[in-house]
Amino acid sequence: MHRFFTAAAAFVATFALSAQPLRESVTWDNIKAHPAPLPVIGEIQTRPSVLDAPSLWSVGMETMDRDYAVFDNFSQYIGQTGVGYGRLQSGWAKTEQKKGKYDFAWLDAHVDGMIERGIRPWVCLCYGNPLYSPHGHDLNAKLFADGPVMDAWLRYVKATVKHYKGRVRLWEVWNEPDGRKNLDSYALYANLFVRTAKVIKEVDPEARVAAFGSCSPDREYIRLAMKEIEQAGGVPYMDCLTYHAYWPIPETIIPAVKQLRSDMDQYNPSIQLIQGETGCPAQLEYGHALKNLEWTEYSQAKWDLRQAMVHFSMGIPYSFFTMVDLDYGWMLQSFGLIRMNGNKNPVYLRPKFHAVQHVTSIFTPELSATDEVKASVSGNREFFCTGIRKDGKNIGCLLWLCGERPSDSLERTLLDVRIKGAEITDPVYVDLVSGYVHSLTFDRAAGTLGLKALPLWDAPVLIIDRAATDSLRWECEELSQ
Repeated sequence: MHRFFTAAAAFVATFALSAQPLRESVTWDNIKAHPAPLPVIGEIQTRPSVLDAPSLWSVGMETMDRDYAVFDNFSQYIGQTGVGYGRLQSGWAKTEQKKGKYDFAWLDAHVDGMIERGIRPWVCLCYGNPLYSPHGHDLNAKLFADGPVMDAWLRYVKATVKHYKGRVRLWEVWNEPDGRKNLDSYALYANLFVRTAKVIKEVDPEARVAAFGSCSPDREYIRLAMKEIEQAGGVPYMDCLTYHAYWPIPETIIPAVKQLRSDMDQYNPSIQLIQGETGCPAQLEYGHALKNLEWTEYSQAKWDLRQAMVHFSMGIPYSFFTMVDLDYGWMLQSFGLIRMNGNKNPVYLRPKFHAVQHVTSIFTPELSATDEVKASVSGNREFFCTGIRKDGKNIGCLLWLCGERPSDSLERTLLDVRIKGAEITDPVYVDLVSGYVHSLTFDRAAGTLGLKALPLWDAPVLIIDRAATDSLRWECEELSQ
């Protein structure tokens, strides 16, 4: 398998929406009607997903093992995202409803449907089965020790990996084992991981195995479990470590992730960190992550972009949660790229959907982050900057105002910016929310690029050389805004 999530090949396509028309998105129309106050010269040209093209990006397609979403209702849109991968949950309880009888038809439809649309599935093996125990087959299901339940679980894992050998190349062992009901389960998890990973590797030696799916990278849980995994000889079976990054202010996660990287280096520096599940709701939620905070579709799109670009700056693959709003029965969650109704049908594409397209189209294998590019910003404003590198040259940077949760405002603040360390001949301004590309006036002094009255806001903008990427189209005539 390619290095999991390694950024995507460039294929340009024009997409037609489904035969069932979606409603107009008022929020997206409003974003498009309020571009940055600069001349518009083009737009990001979005790209489809292409099977096995290396990609940094994944999208969540979880909970279909519990029927919180219906794949056929939204599958026609998944290839439009441009992601390389999609995360599924395996559903032991749904697959084995009679002891020893495995019916993979439901999961086949999802795995094969994703592959047909250019997306490689990765699968989280998680949750229990009421045939064998009352441990639970949902979020926060209790872990189990060695014994009849573990034996049945390992038989199920063996059958599942064998069935999907060649189609699924990355297996994740459990989802959020450190959830609120399992905070002291690290020894149980360590044993579960080692035993499960050994079975996966025995069935498919080419498969990659990810551990944890942890709620948060700053938890003591991972450190305690890793000691147990090492003692059990399980470190060689661990290719990746996944964690979930639900932090109200995206940039504040950076120290915790860097510490997690340092911790893992003590065991094996080649273990890859993957941000395996995170997203922002589109409204005030009373349950799940980021609850009891006021969100809108504007702040949602900004938050997801900031979190994605923070992880790009650290070189960490990223999965957007989630493709569609999920119907938990007691609530209709609003994290989706697509807004859904109570019948589990799409209503419209949220601004977040388009933001994901912009990220996957621009941030292809040629681009990487670098700290060699620096910026200074007037007005004593807190900002985030990371350089962009291509073909051995520093060709731009990402900039945004940070320090607070993203707002609902579409207004930008005009600030003077100087960029040092980037080789930019003809800079353009790329708005990752709207997708608009703008021309810039600039000056050069003492090896720096000066941009006066640059519109910045609490969402990422890309300052990049016009010739540095083929993801931009120049179809608009210059328009003064």
